[in-house]
Amino acid sequence: MFGKNLDVDTGRGLLLYIDKQLDASQVHMNTEFQENLFIKINLNQSDQLLLGLIYRSPSNRSQEYTKQLNLLTTEACNKGYSHILIMGDYNYPEINWDSWNSPGDSTESNEYRFLENLQENFLFQHVTRPTRWRGTNTPHTLDLILTNEENMVSNLEYQSPLGKSDHCTMKFDFNCYTNIKSKPKLIKLFSKGNYIKIKEELNKIKWPELLQKENDINENWKSVLSIIQDMDKKYIPTKERKQIGRGKNNFPMDKNTIDKIKRKNILSKKITHNNDPEVRKEYNKIRNQVKSRVNKLKREYEKNLSEKAKENPKAIWSYIKSKTKTKEGIGDLHLDPEDTKSDKTEDNSKKAKLLVEYFSSVFTKEPDGKVPSPTPVLVTNDMPYQKIKEEVVLRHLNALKIDKSPGMDKLHPRLLKEIAESLAKPLCIIYNQSLESKTVPNDWKNAMISAIFKKGNKSLAKNYRPVSLTSVVCKIMEKILREFIIEHMKKNNLFSKKQYGFIAGRSTGLQLLEVIDKWTEALDQGLDIDCIYTDFMKAFDKLKIITSK
Repeated sequence: MFGKNLDVDTGRGLLLYIDKQLDASQVHMNTEFQENLFIKINLNQSDQLLLGLIYRSPSNRSQEYTKQLNLLTTEACNKGYSHILIMGDYNYPEINWDSWNSPGDSTESNEYRFLENLQENFLFQHVTRPTRWRGTNTPHTLDLILTNEENMVSNLEYQSPLGKSDHCTMKFDFNCYTNIKSKPKLIKLFSKGNYIKIKEELNKIKWPELLQKENDINENWKSVLSIIQDMDKKYIPTKERKQIGRGKNNFPMDKNTIDKIKRKNILSKKITHNNDPEVRKEYNKIRNQVKSRVNKLKREYEKNLSEKAKENPKAIWSYIKSKTKTKEGIGDLHLDPEDTKSDKTEDNSKKAKLLVEYFSSVFTKEPDGKVPSPTPVLVTNDMPYQKIKEEVVLRHLNALKIDKSPGMDKLHPRLLKEIAESLAKPLCIIYNQSLESKTVPNDWKNAMISAIFKKGNKSLAKNYRPVSLTSVVCKIMEKILREFIIEHMKKNNLFSKKQYGFIAGRSTGLQLLEVIDKWTEALDQGLDIDCIYTDFMKAFDKLKIITSK
């Protein structure tokens, strides 16, 4: 997002959105004409596009104002850019663009000087129809599209206004060659996967013969992973992700509403050709109906989301995210993670390095040498050698939440759950080999780490926390081992009575009830109560302590 005059009361605000796949940067002009915004976009080889946005106030008729506008146009054309595209609301209703004439052809008029300036700079003007109308006034061409070559613009469409605006929306193709930073992202259509075929092929494999105990665990895991990934590519279809702009109507609409929107767009185009009062009357009626219907559907959709927020929280957060106006991600970071006066960097690789160095620096480093022995605890029931059973693996596979994200191995929970019966045996073999060899595949040690902003200054690395996406298959094994440990500790009464949370039947809610009961009893006896609250400040670094009396 590039903007100008957005936070001040002088002039009109200007705003340009450029696709993030394009290499764009703002260009500052020397001319005193203020209401302009220019962006430079790098094209193929040494070619560059200068993209400009202009607003000319209709109330300022002075010759000096027009002179500054013309000087701005000349400056833009003399910067040496191979491609020039200037758009904006110029507010010259009297100019006839079919003949490129101004009223009276007076050489002293602002319109004449503007047209002369465009011709001197060899610019082409592509808008030929009225772009603004209001009430019974005659429609005028106020919004212009200027280029330095005639064939740069094609497929120009005049669409209906947005909201309450009386200016039409214009859509067109700009013809040039540009380097796109990244290819369109492909998404998996798991709902259309052929899981029956995947199961048939997996069931034909003799897993005990393929996954020999003598093999290295990394070798066995690579064999299982490559087979699953091959099945994924073969039987799970893909499609290119469509970029949906923020703030658009991303809630379902019925056929009647869609038909009315189409009718509104048709009537809008008719108005640009003639100023028929009957057509305008019908357009206003349909426009109001569309607005009322869309608002009603939006309210119903949002109400349904809120009512089902507990059972489907991801849906409501996705909708909220689609409505946010601020840019997500990590902005420019100071080179010193704790100093706001240090220089900043906008380079993504440097920002990643800064975050890695900071996250690594705050971890507690254990000293080398012998590990201290804990205080001996009486254990009446030793933990026997544990062997993971196939039915346990199947239970955990079937319990996977399909809306969660995969790890570095790209094995999606939806795929693993759908083929659980055919996948339980090979995973069971891998898990037991891991227990026997006391190691895990190297792939399971890798994670996709995202830096999540917590609070404070967003330009300081110290205010971000790492969140890791690890292998779903590895997390299943961790859950199974946790069950073994929990069972062992329960049998030997090793859990403290002060332990709440993460244990079945001992929730944090129960802890609150018990502590309130003790506080109430103490108050009844006339005793004082002192409380110390602790909160993890960085989850792995410090404790923040708050005292209360």
